[in-house]
Amino acid sequence: MISREFHRSRREVLALSVSSPILLMGNGHRARNLPMNRIPFRQDSSFLYCTGCHEPNAALMILDGESILFLEDHPPDDALWHGPTASLEDRKVVYGVDRVEPITSLEEFCSSISAISTIAVADEQINSRSSQIVGSPLSFGADLGSISLIDGLIAMRRILLEEEIVAIRKTMETTRRAHIAAIQATEVGGHERLVAAAFHYELAKDGLESAYHSIVTVHGEILHNESYQNPLCAGQLLLLDGGAEAKSGYANDITRTWPVSREWTPKQTRAYSAVLQAQKDSIAQVVAGNRYRNVHDASSRVIASFLRDEGLLRISEEEAVERGAHALFFPHGIGHLLGLDVHDMENFGDRPSYPVGRSRSDQFGTGYLRMDLDLVCGMLVTVEPGFYVVPSILNNRVLRDRFYDAYDWEKVEEWTGFGGIRIEDNVLCTQGVPDVLSSDIPKEIEEINTIRS
Repeated sequence: MISREFHRSRREVLALSVSSPILLMGNGHRARNLPMNRIPFRQDSSFLYCTGCHEPNAALMILDGESILFLEDHPPDDALWHGPTASLEDRKVVYGVDRVEPITSLEEFCSSISAISTIAVADEQINSRSSQIVGSPLSFGADLGSISLIDGLIAMRRILLEEEIVAIRKTMETTRRAHIAAIQATEVGGHERLVAAAFHYELAKDGLESAYHSIVTVHGEILHNESYQNPLCAGQLLLLDGGAEAKSGYANDITRTWPVSREWTPKQTRAYSAVLQAQKDSIAQVVAGNRYRNVHDASSRVIASFLRDEGLLRISEEEAVERGAHALFFPHGIGHLLGLDVHDMENFGDRPSYPVGRSRSDQFGTGYLRMDLDLVCGMLVTVEPGFYVVPSILNNRVLRDRFYDAYDWEKVEEWTGFGGIRIEDNVLCTQGVPDVLSSDIPKEIEEINTIRS
């Protein structure tokens, strides 16, 4: 658990970075198809960071050094449907704030306050409400709100403190058991949904949920495949991208890949070994002062070398990386920030992850690099190289023409139907050896074979 003192300190630091009153809105309930049939609630991460409050329809005002939490004051008959709720006064103690007021009084309370700083959340109904309060447009992904408030949140959330790291470490043990259970549940004639069930069962045993919609698929070449519709067949690879979310909201984000059959084919062994080496080379680059682009490039070089060794690439690995030819098989960035959001703070666009003077590449594949910061101690990043045989990429006429000279296209065709491999770990930047928080989750071929035996 994250302490009340942690949240109080975050509010105090945030107030120092913004010269005006601060309003942070929490998320509200969202209907799945009817108001009483709701999508599972998840709190806005910036609001959660400053309050530790998981209640829907809440707001935080920081005004003249005072923290005021606005919460729903439920009527007595609400207990019939949702159970008893603590009083506002009791919840003041729970959250360690100076005052608690009913959320219905928010507009009146703010009516006499000028120049309120706020930010947009994912819930557009909430944005509409807060927009009317502050008198300026707010929308997710467009009108983000106060830049000074956003920058204050970014500066804090980008560097994890010890309490946050401990929360993620503790949850990683659950994620480890869940991945092992999924490996053990994989068998020819089985089904993706049964592997997914084994994974989520381990999370549920510890009272946890997935930090995001887990990817469990024999079509690893589809990066964000969210369905579990396929039977498991001999010769396929199964990719599982999933991690637990701590009760405090912090995410694990781990990917492992293994064969459906109990034995690896020669191609699977070679490709997997290349991705694993790429990841190890990249992890070694996660040190303070290094540029995250260098973490990405380390994997790109290994993948390009593998493509040459397999006879697919006709050009040198250096030229392949320079031109982006390797990205036909490694078409995404090496990773992203991790924290309360699995892609941490991407609701603020590239501002948290690209410094002034740097922007995304316009090169195919590399343009999907989600981050290019100079690394600092306390940053938690993912390192997740991959190798994918994606027909829609390899058969794209524009890309074929661009890289016609770079590949032996007959040999490329021999990899049709291979699928995809990704290996992902969560790595804490330090002054010395990178701290791999997920190091106990098996990924060596021998470790996976032992689990399957």
